[in-house]
Amino acid sequence: MRALWSRAMPTLLRSAIVAVAIAVGSTGHDALSVLPWALMILALDLIAGHLLGFGPGQSGSRRNQAIFVTLLGAVVTGVAIAASPVPPPSPAMLLLLVPAFRAGEVRGRLAPAFVVAVATLIAVVAALVREDLTTGYLKSNLQWAILATGLGVVGAWTAQLKDRRSGPRSPDTPAAKEAVRLLRRLSDLSGALEGGFDAPASAELLLHAVKDKIPGSRMAVLVGVGSEPAVPLALRGIDRLPWPSPTTADSVLGRVWRDGVAEAGFWSSVNEERAIASAPLCDSDGARIGIVVVDRFASAPFDQDDLLALVNLANGHSPNVDVALIFAALRQKAAFEERERLAREMHDGIAQELVALGYRIDVARRQAATEAPEFAPTLGEVRADLSRVLTDLRLRIADLRLAVRPDQGLGAVVGARLQQFGAATGLTVGLRLSESPYRLPAHLETLIYRLILDFLNDARNARGITGIEARLDVNAPQAWLQISHDGESRLDADAFRDHALADLGATIEVQPDAHGVTVSLSLNDRWPKQLPYLVPERMRTIP
Repeated sequence: MRALWSRAMPTLLRSAIVAVAIAVGSTGHDALSVLPWALMILALDLIAGHLLGFGPGQSGSRRNQAIFVTLLGAVVTGVAIAASPVPPPSPAMLLLLVPAFRAGEVRGRLAPAFVVAVATLIAVVAALVREDLTTGYLKSNLQWAILATGLGVVGAWTAQLKDRRSGPRSPDTPAAKEAVRLLRRLSDLSGALEGGFDAPASAELLLHAVKDKIPGSRMAVLVGVGSEPAVPLALRGIDRLPWPSPTTADSVLGRVWRDGVAEAGFWSSVNEERAIASAPLCDSDGARIGIVVVDRFASAPFDQDDLLALVNLANGHSPNVDVALIFAALRQKAAFEERERLAREMHDGIAQELVALGYRIDVARRQAATEAPEFAPTLGEVRADLSRVLTDLRLRIADLRLAVRPDQGLGAVVGARLQQFGAATGLTVGLRLSESPYRLPAHLETLIYRLILDFLNDARNARGITGIEARLDVNAPQAWLQISHDGESRLDADAFRDHALADLGATIEVQPDAHGVTVSLSLNDRWPKQLPYLVPERMRTIP
């Protein structure tokens, strides 16, 4: 109803203007001289409105035709003003408001001025030809021209409001435009950043800078936000973390992790005492996103100059590490959302259709048991095959929904997945799990989890299988996995030769035998040459 009223309102306004002009002419005993012109101008205005139609998106040719008709109305208005025998102000001057308002609707703010100028010029030239042009006549025409132009501007404004209200919403919202601008800027900056948006590479650059400035034998970059476990991004001089976890122990690392203030001190291991220094890595808001740690022999403790240099290096490299972590989190979130979408579509689509098909087969089996017993065994086999497919589909949906998340570590996800696999298949599943307080980077946890899913897919289709045994030890940055089943496996010795974990330096061994198959994973358990940051660095001479 509101839309219909907004469409009819401009037409009613122009009709009211014409009626007022006729009424004013009638009071001045000049109705016959104004009425024909008024009806002609109203007819031309209605024709222009018909050409435009309603709503946004009129074609250019229709708008051109409408403005031509409106200009013709302005010419008629000028002739009506010139032909009016009544001294100024003439009732015909009211008619000038009609084409001016329509011109504003059709062509915007400049069109009313042009239309009004045409009508006024005709009236003035006619008066000049008749030799009765006076100052009062010019003044009256100028006043009405200004009024008509102002009304035309109002018409242009109302047309814009109508287009915004009735036009389709643009998909390019301000938030989307801002996101596009930021992503393009992000793409440009990635080429300018040393190490790009690779978080381990950014951490490696930080350790390289620390090594050049501060003598130390072992160093690492640990990242984590809030109460999340510490994740080692880069190491030098060690292949595993020797220090107590900063999230649990009251130590130098724990205080820097908790308070975000750089500190130097000592810590004792089983065999020796060592000097240690640590500085926080902070984001743009000052929140801690990680720490950088350096230690060396206790005989050479860190002084204030060393600590200040470490703080300056941490502050200088924090933006690189921060943007790399944010980029990795965005990619991980996008992957989670896509997996959830696929799982939802599979559950609501093909899974429901297969369940409905199973019900129909059950009905057919009951009918065949009484009417055609010879078909009952065949239908029973079909129902068993369908149940097996449904079980497999449910497990695959679970594989999509179960993923390594920031609030759920690798051990919890693997345990939940093996438990679900045992419940769905009826197999005996055993798991021995050992995890240190430190956590592997998210991409490594995801790759290990996918390796386990590949193994479970083989176990699902293995004949003669009775159980699965798994052992997972995680002591970041190291991890060991051994998982086996006693069925007839399809995996050969080279099944995981091209796995992504192998490209990262992990060792994956597949050992098939007559009693099943065993898959072993070893991650960072030795110092491969292709990973130089794991090679022990020789400490420089301390002055």
